[in-house]
Amino acid sequence: MNSVLNPEAPEFYPHLTSVTQGGYTTVHRTIRSSNHLPLGASYDLFKTFTDFNVVTRQLSENVVAQTNQILVTELPAVKLRLNDNEYNTEKVVDANDSMVDRVNIHIDTLSGVNAPSDAFLESVRRSGAWNATPVIAKIQVGSTMFIGAKNVPRPQLLFKDPVDNSDSLWVPKISDKPNNIKPLALSILYNDEGEAVGYEHPYQVELELYHPPGELIDPDPAAPAFPPPLEETRLTLVETAEQLDQLVAHLATVKELAVDLEHHSYRSYQGITCLMQISTSEGGDFIVDTLAARDHIHKLNVIFTDPKKLKVFHGAESDILWLQRDFGVYVVGLFDTHRAARQLSLPALSLKGLLAHYCNVTADKKFQLADWRIRPLPAELVQYARTDTHYLLYVWRRMKAELLARAAGQPRLLLAVFEASRQLCGATYNKETIREDSHLQLYVRSRKQFNSQQMAALKMLYKWRDAHARELDESTTYLLPNHMLMALAETLPREVQGVNACCSPTPPFVKQHLLTIHRMLLSCRELPQEPLLFPAAPTTRGAAPAQPARPHDLHDLAHFADRSEDQPINLERAEQLLAEGFPFHPDIPAFEPAAPPAAGVVSALNVDAKLFIPPFDRYRKYRTLAQIEEKKEFKEKEARIAAISKGNELIKTEVLIKLRAAATQLDAAPRPAPAADADDAAPATDADAGKKAQRKRKISEKERKEPPPSRAEPPAAARAAAKPKNVKLAAEPSATLKPFAYKNVNYTKFYDAEKTRKQPKMKFKKHK
Repeated sequence: MNSVLNPEAPEFYPHLTSVTQGGYTTVHRTIRSSNHLPLGASYDLFKTFTDFNVVTRQLSENVVAQTNQILVTELPAVKLRLNDNEYNTEKVVDANDSMVDRVNIHIDTLSGVNAPSDAFLESVRRSGAWNATPVIAKIQVGSTMFIGAKNVPRPQLLFKDPVDNSDSLWVPKISDKPNNIKPLALSILYNDEGEAVGYEHPYQVELELYHPPGELIDPDPAAPAFPPPLEETRLTLVETAEQLDQLVAHLATVKELAVDLEHHSYRSYQGITCLMQISTSEGGDFIVDTLAARDHIHKLNVIFTDPKKLKVFHGAESDILWLQRDFGVYVVGLFDTHRAARQLSLPALSLKGLLAHYCNVTADKKFQLADWRIRPLPAELVQYARTDTHYLLYVWRRMKAELLARAAGQPRLLLAVFEASRQLCGATYNKETIREDSHLQLYVRSRKQFNSQQMAALKMLYKWRDAHARELDESTTYLLPNHMLMALAETLPREVQGVNACCSPTPPFVKQHLLTIHRMLLSCRELPQEPLLFPAAPTTRGAAPAQPARPHDLHDLAHFADRSEDQPINLERAEQLLAEGFPFHPDIPAFEPAAPPAAGVVSALNVDAKLFIPPFDRYRKYRTLAQIEEKKEFKEKEARIAAISKGNELIKTEVLIKLRAAATQLDAAPRPAPAADADDAAPATDADAGKKAQRKRKISEKERKEPPPSRAEPPAAARAAAKPKNVKLAAEPSATLKPFAYKNVNYTKFYDAEKTRKQPKMKFKKHK
């Protein structure tokens, strides 16, 4: 090694020489000494000596301590363990690989192998940063194209008005009210409990007084002209305040405009309106970048609230709310083509279906799930956005003609669509609030059956996820998708690995809060598991209240034609049915009335019934009663268990109650009357006392053979009265039969005395 490599530190060379030479010598001696250590069976034999164990343990501790001092500079988080050879070998190998890789990188850097290319440096200088340009990815799934991008900056970070995701009441952003009949006044609405639920619609009075102009209702003098192709139509991008002012000036000169919005909700809690498309017959197509011109979109209120201008939307339920939430823009004078398609009962109600029906245009809807935050917009997304509004004005004219023609020139169907569209404009935006039962909507959709522990986990995870989504301004499905949330609540994994198994692939948010999720699930496992009584199907049918039984005749009319509200009613037939008193007869005998309707439904199958209750209603009533009884029993058991740990107060109370009841029963029990015989009632004499005082006496042969007389033999009448009634014996014993005394029987006669006395003699052989 030459000192020229480090001319500023000439003393480094001798130090390096001593270290390397001394290190090599030490390593060589260490290897040679380790080769003399016993192996295999010899090692097992040496392990039986205490001194050998002490020495080897001390050596192992020294090796681990010295190795940790070396590894701390390369892998600070790694610490070798004592008596864990497999773990220590793995970590030493990792440390060696890391050091070798670092050495190779430094060698390549000095030799110029890893020097950046000129093209890379030029791209960095042009973009300003290596990750400034989004990396776009396209994934085709069936007929839908997913367009995503990495390195997309979050647009909400650049908003002048910060996003408010708290539970506070949402305040409308409108500050000026053009085209007003009533001046701007924001009034708070309250519910029956006195809680504020929102603000009154600023244009409520204008919407109530709105009536479409006559030119929108009268038939068109000529058929509408088909719009030119997209390639021949002018396209204008609006990104600045000056360009937006020019758009407002142009819209002031037209009477009809088609509007659509593009929304993004995956990386935002409330969602972001990213794009607005506007088309007019005179000016062509306009694409407004609502992210760049967000603070100036409110200028469109002058056009959107003008009742003389028609705004054509398709499916405006969400668009109306998005305009209010992000820009404070309201709409007066709306025609919704989706409502018109429902009024015309068209087979396809989507915009794609309308374009195919009226314009013979096949709209490509594969980009409907694209990330509209991408800037600059790809050409495919621009083409897709223009298609949504380019043909919409022509569709409105065609639908207007069909509505008038279907009503024989009368505007009633057309006015019905305008009325439905007016009601859509009256909706107001409010923040999503989390209630105690918000998680039940997800539970009902899943069609699963959870116990009390699983429901507690679902509720806890649902609220926890929502709180973090509000704080980070991310959607709940991005942080923790719904199917993963249900899997965690259903499985309740005991180990951390189980959480990863339920969330595969694991979202970044779950990786950051893995231990927190695991602790929450373990806490739910420790909750007492309440019984799941009669689980009903998670549908609205199961949650509906039980309907009371009808107090009149029930008929089986399954064999007649179904008469629903959608079908026309034959009034002549209805008058005839009412006049004849519904002369049909049921097919099932159980529904046959045996009495006038005023006396109730009484069938021959159940003559005691005053009112017929269908089987399903009986089951629901029984189910409710059974639930109450079982829950009551469960609560009592739970209270008893709690009493054991709280001083046994409840147990003591129950014991006292039972002791009092037993004492009451003993006091109320009849006492036995004294015997009527004189012999039994005679007092005890001195002779009897003397007999009792004798401790031992010899039993004679006569007493041994003859049983002693019974002391308290009840009379025959008493025995007959004490015999249980309604009991038939197999054979009635004789009245003269005496009880047999088993204790005084001589059992020696059953054995052979000779065999018992004579014992076999053992013969022993003498050994000389």
